[in-house]
Amino acid sequence: KAGEFLLYDPQDEAERREHWLAVIADHLGFSWTELARELNFSEEKIHMIRTENPNSLQDQSRALLNLWTERDGQSATEAALLKKLTKINRMDIVHLMEPKMNRSEEEETSSHTYAEIEETIVLDHSEGTPPGGRLTFIQPVWKHPVCPDSLCSRRFLCPS
Repeated sequence: KAGEFLLYDPQDEAERREHWLAVIADHLGFSWTELARELNFSEEKIHMIRTENPNSLQDQSRALLNLWTERDGQSATEAALLKKLTKINRMDIVHLMEPKMNRSEEEETSSHTYAEIEETIVLDHSEGTPPGGRLTFIQPVWKHPVCPDSLCSRRFLCPS
């Protein structure tokens, strides 16, 4: 309706930010040092975080994220952090955070989520069990002019 407007509550925003930082810190584990390097923290700063928070990886992760938000201020956004998490291949955290975050302006230009983009990539499951516990082979559909089989999947084995 005309004349109505939404009030912005900075306390709600701060609480939401604290929540997503806590969730990320809970899941980072040993990856916090890799994320720290991706966020351009020096080895000395990483060592300082480790020595000041010797009791748990969660404490170290939380300290890193607090330092990052203090250092980067307004540019320390959810979208920026998700990009860094993607670069260190922590898609589990990215997927976990996607439903919780509001889309930033740059994300609104794409209608695809990280999960949808990742599904389009052929993944190598040679070091573990693939999703669903079974292998799925993709057969190329290619008609070879000499092969009697109309849908040749032996592209390099057929006599030419």
